[in-house]
Amino acid sequence: MEVTTASESDIAFAHNLILEAGQLAQQIAEAGYTTDWKPDNTPVTPIDKQVNDLLIKRIKAAYPDDSVYGEEKSAEGNSGFTWIADPFDGTQSLGLFPTGTICLARTGPDGQPLFSHILNPVTGELFAASNEGSSTVNGHPLRVSEKDALKGSYIFLGSRLPATTASNGTVYDRLESEGAKIINVRSLAFSCCMVASGRAEGAFIGVRTPFEAASVKLLVEHAGGRVTDLAGNPSDSFRYDTDINGLVVSNGRLHERILASLTLAA
Repeated sequence: MEVTTASESDIAFAHNLILEAGQLAQQIAEAGYTTDWKPDNTPVTPIDKQVNDLLIKRIKAAYPDDSVYGEEKSAEGNSGFTWIADPFDGTQSLGLFPTGTICLARTGPDGQPLFSHILNPVTGELFAASNEGSSTVNGHPLRVSEKDALKGSYIFLGSRLPATTASNGTVYDRLESEGAKIINVRSLAFSCCMVASGRAEGAFIGVRTPFEAASVKLLVEHAGGRVTDLAGNPSDSFRYDTDINGLVVSNGRLHERILASLTLAA
């Protein structure tokens, strides 16, 4: 299949849209809100719902034939292009850490991301990447760290890992025993942004949904890092517009050792 490239106008549209979404999130946060809990014990707030609605409204107005796959709500289309949206990744961290992000990516007919944006509305950091090769934060190039030892490295361990891998506790103990420092700030995309910016060496995404994964793939890879699923399959061997087998992202140098921590005991 011919590779689809990201157009400047599409990227500009996404850039402006995620900034608008960030403003809405800030307005709701400043006005105050209540938190509800879903059946899977994850929180949802008016920020999640209203930002999701805004993204669908703006995208369907500009790209009526595109699909939107959002964490809180989706919209169908028949163009083969899909916008993957997490209206607020890190709801659990609201009021505790300034680590929540809004994630937006557009995938092509092959299910691979064409470009993505990740906005931290609190810090104003806007991470962006495209399949043309760029990976930036607020326009400045990103680069992963060059650390090649687990000792002293920072690894983000977020959502619960599936039964096909070692448990979170086992992975934690294995990596800590080799000197790594494990962090959990309840925001998967933020964790991966830290890897892309060289402030951490690795991160896990244990969930099957692609809401964060579609946005972080290009960001990490074009900063010099490596991305696979939890089984070590290459990042371009599966689609990002449907369920995935989680992600492992790293600076590349430590990827195999991080993957090894996931193996089930014999």
